[in-house]
Amino acid sequence: MSSYGLLQGLSGARYDAVEKTLYLNPSLKGDFRCFLSTATGYGTVGMRRGRPFLEVKAGTIEVKETQFRA
Repeated sequence: MSSYGLLQGLSGARYDAVEKTLYLNPSLKGDFRCFLSTATGYGTVGMRRGRPFLEVKAGTIEVKETQFRA
């Protein structure tokens, strides 16, 4: 569990399944990719060319809104 805390601390990625909102507040500068796991799916989240992204690898992660802070 502490490993997930490190991932969230660096990426600032948090998913709210009730609101279907992905929050991204990275401590890292520049492009990066990080693992994200939810109750319904998993994939990668990060920054690419200054824009946030989510790539679902298995299952589903329904996102209606992304809140991003640089």
